[in-house]
Formats: sequence, C-alpha cells, structure tokens
Amino acid sequence: EIASGVIRDPGSIVANKSTNLEVPVNIPYDVLLSLAKDVGKDWDIDYELHLGFSMHLPIVGHFTLPLTNAGEIKLPTLSDIF
Repeated sequence: EIASGVIRDPGSIVANKSTNLEVPVNIPYDVLLSLAKDVGKDWDIDYELHLGFSMHLPIVGHFTLPLTNAGEIKLPTLSDIF
C-alpha cells in the first residue's frame, strides 16, 4: 500500500448527477523515492490502483464496491515538448 485516505461522512450523493469528493491521502516518503527510481529507469510511471468505495445502503447495509485499474503513464520527453 503506497497511499491511503478516508472520507468519514461525505453526506448524501444525489443520483444521476456528478459529485466531487475530496479525499485526503497519506503517502510515505519512501514511495516518492521508489517512484523517482522507476521514472529514471524507463521514463514512465507504472501503477496499479485498488480502491474500495464503501457505503451504507438502507436495505443492504454496509457495502463495498471494489474498483481496480493498472497501467502506465508515459512521461513526455523533450522531443514531445519542442
């Protein structure tokens, strides 16, 4: 785990509308060093994201929706910029 964050009670989320949620995230310093080493090696950022969107539903009770994504972010090179 490289980052973690929790929203205690965001209030109600309205159906069929967009809602922005701000989640404060804690990231350990050693992760930033590891990220710098990865970028220096192949000039991209490899990531794997696992999120758990937990909510309380009136009839169901406590429910967690798992969301997962993985990939890489290619960083621009000088030739891409100029």
